[in-house]
Amino acid sequence: MSRFVALLACLLAVGAAPGSSSKSAPPEIVKSVGVFTAPITIEVFSDFQCPACKALYEQTLRPLTDDYIDKGKVYLIHRDFPLPMHAHSREAACYACAAGRVGKYEAACDVLFKHQQEWAADGKVADTVCSVLSPSEAKQVRALAKDPQIVASVEQDIQLGHTDGVQQTPTMMITYKNQRYPVTGAVNYDLFRRFLDQLLTR
Repeated sequence: MSRFVALLACLLAVGAAPGSSSKSAPPEIVKSVGVFTAPITIEVFSDFQCPACKALYEQTLRPLTDDYIDKGKVYLIHRDFPLPMHAHSREAACYACAAGRVGKYEAACDVLFKHQQEWAADGKVADTVCSVLSPSEAKQVRALAKDPQIVASVEQDIQLGHTDGVQQTPTMMITYKNQRYPVTGAVNYDLFRRFLDQLLTR
């Protein structure tokens, strides 16, 4: 814990990377949560088959929604970054994006992370996502998951991650006042809150 606190202190003191804010144009609304004009933007590069991404999503991003996103302090953007080592992660990303086309992106994320161990073992990604959809939605999503535009949108996120220097999942790119702070791993929420609160007082 103490090493992580020290890391956050270093990021705040000298670790900010100058660069343009990612707010130049909003991403597809189905993959973002919160108010676009919030002072902090967090881009989360994650892999649905990654255990650390599951931990971050369930233990940090969920409370973040109540404490920061819903209060207009943070704008959260989901970015797909499926790793080559995970056999079903790219398919999962495509199905989540396809679900986003019918307004069910968050529902797809929830069920994919909740049942990660099962579909990672049996490869039943489509059945997992479709379990939270109506029959008509499921039919659309099964078709959309193979749509070249959906596949391209996942690839765009991957390329954006490479451009931003993402090397592992999860990686959060936090932008505040045109300064970017990369934070990797499944971060403890209490420590993360301290980091965000320190940013907001700068």
